[in-house]
Amino acid sequence: MGGALGGVLFTGGTVLSTAAELLGQDAAEEEYYQSMAAAAETQARLTQENAARNARYIVEDAAYQNNELLRDYSSLLGRQKTALAASGLTSASATAQMILKNSRLNALLDQEMLNENLEREIYENNFTANVKMEQQYTQAQQYRRAEKLRPSWWSKMGGVLGGLFSGRGY
Repeated sequence: MGGALGGVLFTGGTVLSTAAELLGQDAAEEEYYQSMAAAAETQARLTQENAARNARYIVEDAAYQNNELLRDYSSLLGRQKTALAASGLTSASATAQMILKNSRLNALLDQEMLNENLEREIYENNFTANVKMEQQYTQAQQYRRAEKLRPSWWSKMGGVLGGLFSGRGY
């Protein structure tokens, strides 16, 4: 009878030890999935912040380029008027007017191209960021789903107890 009691105590100790180990694993798995989901959401937030910062830089760069374009046009206009006056052409001359209008048209076309490039860069910046953020939020959802679908501590203990009572041991 003493041997049977020792076997029961040994088996009970094994079950308790296994239960404690499984409980620790369960808590670690839950913490792992939660931390991975939080990290993915943090990455999504940082992606959004980075996209906003990049958009601001793109706009600032376009404004700088626009100012440079206006300075260049103003400088060109002054040089052209000086050259036309030196050659004896006044602003009433059809040739002088055509040259000045052509320069203005080229400056306006350059400015339009600059605006189109700005819009394209902003769109690409935002589109890329949105795709990346969607992937990161999806990844966070997948971690949360995996955490919910993992076997519970009770089902794991059921496997341990089932193995003990079926004679397989654990």
